[in-house]
Amino acid sequence: MSELYPSLLILGGALYLGAIAWLGLGIVRSRRRYRSGFARPPTERLPSVSVIVAARNEESRIGACLLSLQNQDYTGELEMIVVDDRSSDRTADIVTAAMETWRGPSRLRLVPAGEHPSYACPKKRALHTGVVASSGDILLFTDADCEASPAWARRMVAAFAPDVGMVAGYAIARESRYLRHWLLAVDELGMAALSEGSAGMGRPLSCTGRNLAYRRTVFDEVDGFEQIGDLISGDDVYFMRLVHERTSWRVATCVQDDAVVLSDPGPLAWKLLLGRKVRHASKVARYHGGALGVGATAYAFHALLGYGALRLMLLEIADPALLGVWSARLIADCALLYGFSPRVTDRRRLLLLPLVELLYIPYVTIFVPLGRAGLFSWKENEGEIQPEAGAVAAPNSR
Repeated sequence: MSELYPSLLILGGALYLGAIAWLGLGIVRSRRRYRSGFARPPTERLPSVSVIVAARNEESRIGACLLSLQNQDYTGELEMIVVDDRSSDRTADIVTAAMETWRGPSRLRLVPAGEHPSYACPKKRALHTGVVASSGDILLFTDADCEASPAWARRMVAAFAPDVGMVAGYAIARESRYLRHWLLAVDELGMAALSEGSAGMGRPLSCTGRNLAYRRTVFDEVDGFEQIGDLISGDDVYFMRLVHERTSWRVATCVQDDAVVLSDPGPLAWKLLLGRKVRHASKVARYHGGALGVGATAYAFHALLGYGALRLMLLEIADPALLGVWSARLIADCALLYGFSPRVTDRRRLLLLPLVELLYIPYVTIFVPLGRAGLFSWKENEGEIQPEAGAVAAPNSR
């Protein structure tokens, strides 16, 4: 292994740099498409839009979310639906009070979450309830701890070219003084770049349910969440994969500055934060085809980096190939993320990129297998969920 290691590492580095260049080209293509006149002509009727928010125990955040939704400047038919997912706090009361003082052309409704026996994930059940209760041509989703700019709905709808069935937006974490949140923000910036770049190349790999939209006809065409109802998470990524693999609709992105959604920076406790990342990592293991090949290549590359780092720390063997590949990777990642970042992003966070790159080794090589084994819980241990098919339940996963 020691003799083959430099060659394998250089090969892995070359593949990684090729992937970064591929994503960069996809970002360029995505933004050219948006600027080339895909915005809806002024004379054309604007589609009706239903904004759906699943909320569970969000009394501290739901008020700010509702205020941002009330201020939307979309001139088409617009309704807001909050699905109360069995909250035990004042979430439903706050929404009810907001309904009494709601102003503007949009409508606000509160819907109790229904039960769907085939859905393992509580959030999928809540979103399904919201979709059934809605009437819009475009279904627009965000979370109860998020805030959208006034132009959010208008910008997202403008990205629906005639061949686009789904639009992935970008969510940026609010400012935080904690290092763990800054690290998470850099990681999520990378996932957003992966989302736009891969979609721009016609091979969408990532998205976030905090800022997502698709046509109602698309939801009906793939039979909603029925095909992914047994999976704990993935109301966003798994659904996107369904749209890409089973329909002729194109997945587009919208990362305009005024389409970016502000989101919660994440759990404060390290245990909860790591649990969330394990859950996110589990999604990669469910890919197949070309997407699975990309994931397997990334896993092997990070395993090689980890092997070199262990040799350096334990045996004090410094391999020149390791330094060269790591440096090239850091430069390429920094260039990609800096070029991708919307202007509303605090680019000072990229100063933490070297540390994030280091942490990504155990994240990819350890967290993905843990996530595949079902060793995580939903909603910070509050959900009554089962591990995904083929997974082994963790002691605290119920």
